[in-house]
Amino acid sequence: MNSTIAFDIGAHTVHAAVCDGQIRRVVNVPCPDGLVRDGQILSMEAMCDFLKELRKTEKLRIKRAALVLPASQCYCRRFSTAYMSEGQLRFNLPYEFRDFIAGEKEDFFYDYAVVDTLADPETGKPNELDLMAAAVNKTLVADLSDMFKRAGFKLATIIPEELAYINLLRYGGDTGHPHAILDLGYGAVKLYIFNGDRFENVRVMDFGCSALVEAVADHFGVDGHVAGTYIETDYSACTRLPRCVDIYNSIAVEVTKAVNFYRFNSGGEELGHVHLCGGGVKIAALTDTLRQSLALDVTDMSEFWPGLPEDMSLEASVAAAAVGAAIQ
Repeated sequence: MNSTIAFDIGAHTVHAAVCDGQIRRVVNVPCPDGLVRDGQILSMEAMCDFLKELRKTEKLRIKRAALVLPASQCYCRRFSTAYMSEGQLRFNLPYEFRDFIAGEKEDFFYDYAVVDTLADPETGKPNELDLMAAAVNKTLVADLSDMFKRAGFKLATIIPEELAYINLLRYGGDTGHPHAILDLGYGAVKLYIFNGDRFENVRVMDFGCSALVEAVADHFGVDGHVAGTYIETDYSACTRLPRCVDIYNSIAVEVTKAVNFYRFNSGGEELGHVHLCGGGVKIAALTDTLRQSLALDVTDMSEFWPGLPEDMSLEASVAAAAVGAAIQ
């Protein structure tokens, strides 16, 4: 299988993963300040220069690239429709997004994956399709493709976050029960819920690990960069400051609400555990609080890549979406 390098570009960190059927390498490096905001790359030229330098310093010689797109840069939704041919489905896809996208339907690319085909109980003939579909602006795709090309890569795949995680579920081989994946990101915390490998819902909290940086910076009277290093080393037990603990508890409360909402709407379907990913997995005080506060098991991501060395598994957990895109 050809090797693929996948990128998940955030405002705080650029994540990259190399896979060729197996996870070979994971890289997590700081993103230059002010280059990404709300998932949007503000300067394609500057990001191109950054990726060129990353390619050189990390000796990333693989050409075939994939990119994870955040929700702010694409539209991804699950819906049901009458059973139809592929041609009919391609024709009708734009109309499924007419209430969600601004601009002309011709300005977007559309793609889909069949989640399930439902049959008429009397005749046994297929009569309904359960679909995951995505739409992304053509100009954005062209700009991203050009940026990666100038950086020395060939952008072959663009994938929404939800589908990147579905790839992980399938890669791990256990799609027989519900999964929850809690992304402890810098700008936001997101809880994704899947029924097997079927996406059900995502709950986005409007704060992330950046709130911890702000709390530590205020407490010690330092800037954000210094506060970030304090958190990494747990300087003076800063990750256990009362204000930080309040943030951890707020995350636990929101996760509990989302899990209860899912249980109610799924007719009592139980979520046995939640998998942690994102940069917050390296903050022991945060993960400890979640384990103590949540009424379900809190675990790592190793179920999705059994046998991966522990140190590499931790870095892969930080870059989980990039890993999912790389094994596409």
